[in-house]
Amino acid sequence: MKRYLFCEYKKTRRKYIFVMAVAITAVALCWGLYGKYNESALKSGWMMMLYQLPLLNTIFMPLLSIVVASRFAGIETSMMKQLCSVMPKQRLYDAKLIYSLSIILLSLLIQFVSVYIAGRCFGFSGRFPIELYALYFMFTIVPAVEIYVFQFSVSMLFKNQAVPFFIGAIGEFIGLFALFLPQYPWIRNSVIWGHYGALQFVGGDWDKVTRISTFYLMDINWVMFAVSILLCVAFYFIGRTLFVRKEV
Repeated sequence: MKRYLFCEYKKTRRKYIFVMAVAITAVALCWGLYGKYNESALKSGWMMMLYQLPLLNTIFMPLLSIVVASRFAGIETSMMKQLCSVMPKQRLYDAKLIYSLSIILLSLLIQFVSVYIAGRCFGFSGRFPIELYALYFMFTIVPAVEIYVFQFSVSMLFKNQAVPFFIGAIGEFIGLFALFLPQYPWIRNSVIWGHYGALQFVGGDWDKVTRISTFYLMDINWVMFAVSILLCVAFYFIGRTLFVRKEV
């Protein structure tokens, strides 16, 4: 497997895929961190970010998955038949998935570290709640992997990358729309792009009179967490099986 992973590195090192991933992550961070932080915002800064980040991930992480998956799948468009004659198709699928997924996870790590550094620079009050952010990181990785494995599988199955792009864009719109309908939790629970919101455990209220936002902890949806993990495994085996059986 190391040899196959090194081959993926050699094939993609001049494609600037990681640069594009970092650029998308940087845009997401600028969007999420930009603004004027008054005394109230600084006092509740750490909780405020835990409230805002799931929305940010719902917007940008599916986009990142679309870009990375389509770039990795599109590299072999004209040489898939020759490539599959010199290496097993399941090995090709696994190597591409592992290598490209590492870019997604590295982008999440950059986001996590950047939020911590920004909070310290802005002057967020109080102790950094490492236990809550560790929980957030776990609840972000699982949906990110879930969405990416699905998007990668679709990209590997279709020669025309416009198809997986359209599927990902529609799914992202539905997931984002579901976040603005908290009274209908079944919507975000039923689509994988809504699972960032389904696993959100910090809520917020805004007082119209004082114009102050308050944030609070909510019950954790462990059932959806387990479902997301199961879907990660299911998407992997289904996508891998269909790719192996695909005529190239």
